[in-house]
Amino acid sequence: MPSSLRHRQRTALPALLAVLLTSLFACGALAPRAAWAQTGAASDARRPAEVAQVLFGIISYVRWPLARPEVRVCMLGAPRYGAAIVDTPASSLGQRIRVKIPAAAAAASECDVIYLGSLPDGEREHLLAQIIGKPILSVAEPGTSCTVGTMFCLRLSEAQIGFDVNLDAIARSGLRVHPNALQIARRKAPPP
Repeated sequence: MPSSLRHRQRTALPALLAVLLTSLFACGALAPRAAWAQTGAASDARRPAEVAQVLFGIISYVRWPLARPEVRVCMLGAPRYGAAIVDTPASSLGQRIRVKIPAAAAAASECDVIYLGSLPDGEREHLLAQIIGKPILSVAEPGTSCTVGTMFCLRLSEAQIGFDVNLDAIARSGLRVHPNALQIARRKAPPP
Protein backbone atom coordinates (compact mmCIF):
# COMPACT_ATOMS: atom_id res chain seq x y z
CA MET A 1 0.00 0.00 0.00
CA PRO A 2 1.46 3.41 -0.95
CA SER A 3 2.50 5.49 2.06
CA SER A 4 0.24 8.41 1.05
CA LEU A 5 -2.80 6.11 1.05
CA ARG A 6 -1.76 4.61 4.38
CA HIS A 7 -1.41 8.13 5.81
CA ARG A 8 -4.88 9.12 4.55
CA GLN A 9 -6.38 5.99 6.09
CA ARG A 10 -4.68 6.70 9.44
CA THR A 11 -5.86 10.29 9.50
CA ALA A 12 -9.33 9.26 8.35
CA LEU A 13 -9.84 6.76 11.18
CA PRO A 14 -10.31 9.42 13.90
CA ALA A 15 -12.79 11.16 11.60
CA LEU A 16 -14.61 7.86 11.03
CA LEU A 17 -14.73 7.24 14.76
CA ALA A 18 -16.11 10.73 15.36
CA VAL A 19 -18.86 10.24 12.76
CA LEU A 20 -19.86 6.82 14.07
CA LEU A 21 -19.83 7.98 17.69
CA THR A 22 -21.86 11.06 16.74
CA SER A 23 -24.34 8.79 14.96
CA LEU A 24 -24.56 6.49 17.93
CA PHE A 25 -25.00 9.40 20.35
CA ALA A 26 -27.65 10.88 18.07
CA CYS A 27 -29.60 7.64 17.96
CA GLY A 28 -29.09 6.94 21.64
CA ALA A 29 -26.85 3.90 21.47
CA LEU A 30 -24.45 5.60 23.88
CA ALA A 31 -26.84 8.00 25.62
CA PRO A 32 -28.56 7.49 28.96
CA ARG A 33 -32.25 6.64 28.96
CA ALA A 34 -33.13 10.02 30.47
CA ALA A 35 -32.06 11.65 27.20
CA TRP A 36 -34.80 9.67 25.46
CA ALA A 37 -37.74 11.14 27.34
CA GLN A 38 -39.80 11.55 24.18
CA THR A 39 -43.06 10.09 23.02
CA GLY A 40 -43.08 6.72 21.31
CA ALA A 41 -44.41 8.29 18.11
CA ALA A 42 -41.49 10.73 17.84
CA SER A 43 -39.05 7.91 18.51
CA ASP A 44 -40.69 5.71 15.88
CA ALA A 45 -40.62 8.55 13.33
CA ARG A 46 -36.87 9.04 13.57
CA ARG A 47 -35.98 5.36 13.96
CA PRO A 48 -35.53 4.64 10.21
CA ALA A 49 -33.03 7.49 9.81
CA GLU A 50 -31.16 6.29 12.91
CA VAL A 51 -30.95 2.74 11.54
CA ALA A 52 -29.58 4.14 8.25
CA GLN A 53 -26.98 6.17 10.19
CA VAL A 54 -25.81 3.14 12.14
CA LEU A 55 -25.65 1.01 8.97
CA PHE A 56 -23.54 3.61 7.13
CA GLY A 57 -21.40 4.03 10.26
CA ILE A 58 -20.66 0.30 10.28
CA ILE A 59 -19.82 0.41 6.56
CA SER A 60 -17.34 3.23 7.21
CA TYR A 61 -15.37 0.92 9.53
CA VAL A 62 -15.03 -1.88 6.97
CA ARG A 63 -12.16 -2.32 4.51
CA TRP A 64 -12.49 -4.70 1.59
CA PRO A 65 -9.49 -6.70 0.32
CA LEU A 66 -9.64 -4.67 -2.91
CA ALA A 67 -10.52 -0.98 -2.76
CA ARG A 68 -14.04 -0.16 -3.97
CA PRO A 69 -14.79 2.99 -6.00
CA GLU A 70 -18.28 2.72 -4.55
CA VAL A 71 -19.88 0.42 -2.00
CA ARG A 72 -22.88 -1.47 -3.38
CA VAL A 73 -25.47 -1.90 -0.61
CA CYS A 74 -28.12 -4.47 -1.50
CA MET A 75 -31.37 -4.74 0.39
CA LEU A 76 -32.89 -8.19 0.47
CA GLY A 77 -36.08 -9.55 1.94
CA ALA A 78 -38.65 -7.13 3.31
CA PRO A 79 -36.63 -4.44 5.09
CA ARG A 80 -38.66 -2.39 7.55
CA TYR A 81 -36.23 0.54 7.40
CA GLY A 82 -35.24 0.25 3.74
CA ALA A 83 -36.78 3.54 2.56
CA ALA A 84 -34.54 5.56 4.90
CA ILE A 85 -31.49 3.72 3.59
CA VAL A 86 -32.42 4.47 -0.02
CA ASP A 87 -33.20 8.11 0.82
CA THR A 88 -29.99 8.72 2.79
CA PRO A 89 -27.42 10.56 0.67
CA ALA A 90 -23.99 9.02 0.13
CA SER A 91 -21.80 8.81 3.17
CA SER A 92 -20.44 12.06 4.52
CA LEU A 93 -17.09 10.30 4.80
CA GLY A 94 -16.44 10.63 1.09
CA GLN A 95 -17.34 7.02 0.42
CA ARG A 96 -19.65 6.59 -2.57
CA ILE A 97 -22.56 4.33 -1.75
CA ARG A 98 -25.09 2.90 -4.17
CA VAL A 99 -28.20 1.21 -2.80
CA LYS A 100 -29.95 -1.41 -4.91
CA ILE A 101 -32.50 -4.17 -4.60
CA PRO A 102 -31.21 -7.18 -6.59
CA ALA A 103 -32.62 -10.66 -6.93
CA ALA A 104 -31.37 -12.81 -4.03
CA ALA A 105 -29.62 -15.15 -6.50
CA ALA A 106 -27.47 -12.27 -7.78
CA ALA A 107 -26.47 -10.93 -4.35
CA ALA A 108 -23.15 -12.80 -4.16
CA SER A 109 -21.94 -11.22 -7.40
CA GLU A 110 -23.56 -7.76 -7.27
CA CYS A 111 -23.21 -6.67 -3.62
CA ASP A 112 -20.52 -5.46 -1.24
CA VAL A 113 -23.01 -5.13 1.63
CA ILE A 114 -26.17 -7.13 2.17
CA TYR A 115 -28.81 -5.54 4.37
CA LEU A 116 -31.23 -8.28 5.38
CA GLY A 117 -34.85 -7.55 6.09
CA SER A 118 -37.26 -10.31 7.01
CA LEU A 119 -36.82 -13.42 4.88
CA PRO A 120 -38.15 -16.94 5.30
CA ASP A 121 -35.54 -19.02 7.15
CA GLY A 122 -34.81 -21.24 4.15
CA GLU A 123 -34.10 -18.27 1.86
CA ARG A 124 -31.94 -16.60 4.50
CA GLU A 125 -29.86 -19.75 5.01
CA HIS A 126 -29.45 -20.20 1.25
CA LEU A 127 -28.34 -16.57 0.82
CA LEU A 128 -25.86 -16.71 3.70
CA ALA A 129 -24.44 -19.99 2.35
CA GLN A 130 -23.74 -18.18 -0.97
CA ILE A 131 -21.74 -15.40 0.66
CA ILE A 132 -19.77 -17.30 3.32
CA GLY A 133 -16.07 -16.76 2.71
CA LYS A 134 -16.67 -13.86 0.30
CA PRO A 135 -15.82 -10.22 1.11
CA ILE A 136 -19.47 -9.25 1.53
CA LEU A 137 -20.59 -7.46 4.67
CA SER A 138 -23.91 -8.78 6.02
CA VAL A 139 -26.10 -6.73 8.34
CA ALA A 140 -29.42 -8.00 9.70
CA GLU A 141 -32.18 -5.50 10.30
CA PRO A 142 -33.58 -5.12 13.81
CA GLY A 143 -36.40 -7.52 14.49
CA THR A 144 -35.13 -10.19 12.08
CA SER A 145 -33.51 -13.33 13.34
CA CYS A 146 -29.76 -13.05 13.65
CA THR A 147 -28.55 -16.33 12.24
CA VAL A 148 -25.17 -17.92 11.88
CA GLY A 149 -23.33 -16.21 9.05
CA THR A 150 -24.67 -12.70 9.61
CA MET A 151 -21.80 -10.38 10.62
CA PHE A 152 -23.67 -7.50 12.25
CA CYS A 153 -27.12 -7.78 13.80
CA LEU A 154 -28.79 -4.48 14.58
CA ARG A 155 -30.89 -4.41 17.75
CA LEU A 156 -33.42 -1.93 18.95
CA SER A 157 -34.61 -1.22 22.41
CA GLU A 158 -36.90 1.50 23.59
CA ALA A 159 -33.97 3.82 24.14
CA GLN A 160 -31.26 2.84 21.68
CA ILE A 161 -30.00 1.20 18.53
CA GLY A 162 -27.04 -1.08 18.96
CA PHE A 163 -25.54 -4.06 17.19
CA ASP A 164 -24.06 -7.45 17.88
CA VAL A 165 -21.04 -8.76 16.00
CA ASN A 166 -20.30 -12.26 14.73
CA LEU A 167 -16.47 -12.34 14.75
CA ASP A 168 -16.34 -15.77 13.14
CA ALA A 169 -18.35 -14.60 10.12
CA ILE A 170 -16.15 -11.50 9.78
CA ALA A 171 -12.95 -13.56 9.97
CA ARG A 172 -14.15 -15.93 7.23
CA SER A 173 -15.10 -13.06 4.92
CA GLY A 174 -11.64 -11.53 4.53
CA LEU A 175 -13.04 -8.10 5.45
CA ARG A 176 -11.16 -5.93 7.89
CA VAL A 177 -13.27 -4.23 10.53
CA HIS A 178 -11.65 -1.48 12.56
CA PRO A 179 -11.41 -2.49 16.25
CA ASN A 180 -13.29 0.65 17.33
CA ALA A 181 -16.46 -0.71 15.71
CA LEU A 182 -16.04 -3.93 17.65
CA GLN A 183 -15.55 -1.94 20.87
CA ILE A 184 -18.76 0.00 20.23
CA ALA A 185 -20.61 -3.30 19.82
CA ARG A 186 -19.45 -4.38 23.27
CA ARG A 187 -20.88 -1.31 24.97
CA LYS A 188 -24.20 -1.84 26.64
CA ALA A 189 -26.76 0.77 27.50
CA PRO A 190 -26.62 2.08 31.06
CA PRO A 191 -29.23 0.54 33.34
CA PRO A 192 -32.47 2.54 33.70
